[in-house]
This record gives sequence, structure tokens and C-alpha cells, in this order.
Amino acid sequence: MTPLVHSKRLGSQWGLDNLWLKNETASLSGSFKDRGALVAIRDAQHQGYKTIVTASSGNAGAAIAAHAARAGLHAVILVDPQVPLGKLRQIQAYGAEVRVIEGLFDQPSERFIQRLRALAKSERAYLAFFWEPVNPTILHGFELIAEEIVHQLGRAPDVVLIPTGGGDHLVAQGRAYLRLWHQGRISHVPQLIAVQPANSCPLVDAVVQGLNFVPYRANPQTMASGLRVAFSGDHALAMIQRSEGTKHRRHMAVTVSEKAIAEARDLLARQEGLWIEASGVAALAAIPDLLSGHLLDAHACIVSPLTGAGWKDDGIPDRP
Repeated sequence: MTPLVHSKRLGSQWGLDNLWLKNETASLSGSFKDRGALVAIRDAQHQGYKTIVTASSGNAGAAIAAHAARAGLHAVILVDPQVPLGKLRQIQAYGAEVRVIEGLFDQPSERFIQRLRALAKSERAYLAFFWEPVNPTILHGFELIAEEIVHQLGRAPDVVLIPTGGGDHLVAQGRAYLRLWHQGRISHVPQLIAVQPANSCPLVDAVVQGLNFVPYRANPQTMASGLRVAFSGDHALAMIQRSEGTKHRRHMAVTVSEKAIAEARDLLARQEGLWIEASGVAALAAIPDLLSGHLLDAHACIVSPLTGAGWKDDGIPDRP
């Protein structure tokens, strides 16, 4: 039950009546990935594993390392050389084994998954990579975000803006809202807006090009380290294309500039006292462009999850 904060000052600056921020940094390791990590650790224990392995740009690795430490499991975390130093230090602080692999994420998803599965098999480890095509169990942890939002608001929001990499967060919230709508617990499914950095946007590429699959996008580059992805899941594309239960607007996938991400990060800290990493504010950063393009109703009830704490990745370039 992370806090749902009413953004009064920043919302007012942008001309919004009802902007809410789901502060996912108030968790064990400071990001929304703690939800998936807890599910993964419990599943690993249930199956009798003593070792758990994942690949991560930082937050998932830190979450797995933290919860593995609490459970007494050995964690092996694969990262690439671009991992933010704050996230690397955090993973190491929990006692996890870190392996730095060049080009870890900059490869087609099929090859990447094969490498992960081979490693997990050789290590006799539970594979806890946070992506449904690899481990669908983990998504159940993220579905609770939507359920909490409905509980805290007392209703379904009109719009939910979601920072999107591989797509699990988007898909999990979408499924939860659909389930609640089918159960009659909410009157509608919120419009989901997936937001990706302009130079790391395989999902948006697929939507813009009208594809039925998400293409591989080589050499993604963005200050939002958690969203630096060469591939998103086809399940995310399917969720964007499905608008069952929404009021008037269909789900969308849009890009946001590096400048807008940096401005939103700084504004949020100075206006609301919330220090959030670039990946965690990327969706919020899309609001000004959406408003100017008349793609967002200023009177709508809008929720944007803040997915990672600012101390994890302050945006200052550094290397391990």
C-alpha cells in the first residue's frame, strides 16, 4: 500500500485539477520492482531453489538482491556496463553476486532469453527475469498497483500514465483494471498511456507502424536507465490495442524527450518534494505535450506511478 499523493502544486502549474502520483519508492529497495521480487522469491522458495538469478538495468536487480537477502537465498545479478553506479552499489550492498556483461540488453529478445535460461540451468537457479515471456508469475505482484489505486481513490482513475520498458507494468495494470471491471467493482477501465523515451521506444515504433509485433530496436539511448530497452513485449502491444471497458479514448503509446524527462524530474522535486529517478518520472513528463496536443483532458482524474527513487540514479554519468 504505497502512498497515493495528490499533486497540488505541479498539477496546478500544468492546469490539472486531479493529478495523483503513486509513490512506489516507499518500498524495501525503493522501486516498484519490489512487488515482483517478493512474488519471485516466494515462488523460488516454494520450488526449493537456493539461488535466484536475474538480468537488470538496476531496479529489478536491487529488488531481487534485497528480498533474497531477507529470505537467505543467493542472488546472481547480471548487469551491463551502463548500470548507474547508485544501483550497482545498492545491489552489492545486499550481498548479491554481480556479473557485468557487455551488450547484455542490446540484442534480440530470443537470443537474450536463451542465454538467461542456459545460465539459470547451469547455476541450478530460479530465473526471475522481470518479463512475462520469461516468468509470467512476477506480473501478479504488479497487478496490485492498480488494485491499490482503485482502493485509495475509491474509484477507477480516468487515465493512467505508465513508464514502459519491457511492458510488464503496463500489462499488469491493464489486466487488473479489466478484471475489476468485469467483476463490477469499477465502472470503467482507465485509458492507459504507455510512455517511452524517444530514443528507446520499440513499443511506440510498433504502434506507429501498425505492426502486430514489437520490432527489435538496436542501440537504445536514454538518461532513463530503467527504460533503456531494445525490445518490448508483444503482450504490451496487445494491451495497447485492446480498449475494452474504456470510456471514450483508446489506450495509447507515446514518446517523451530527454529534455522533458529532466524538466519533470526537477519540477517534481522542487514543487512536490519528491526526488524520483528519470525512469520513474518519464510518464509524468509526457503530460505537457499530451495537453498541448489535446490528447489529455485537464479535468480528468489522472494517475502516474513514480517507479524509482532519485538516489538510485541521479542522472550524473558515472561508471563502476
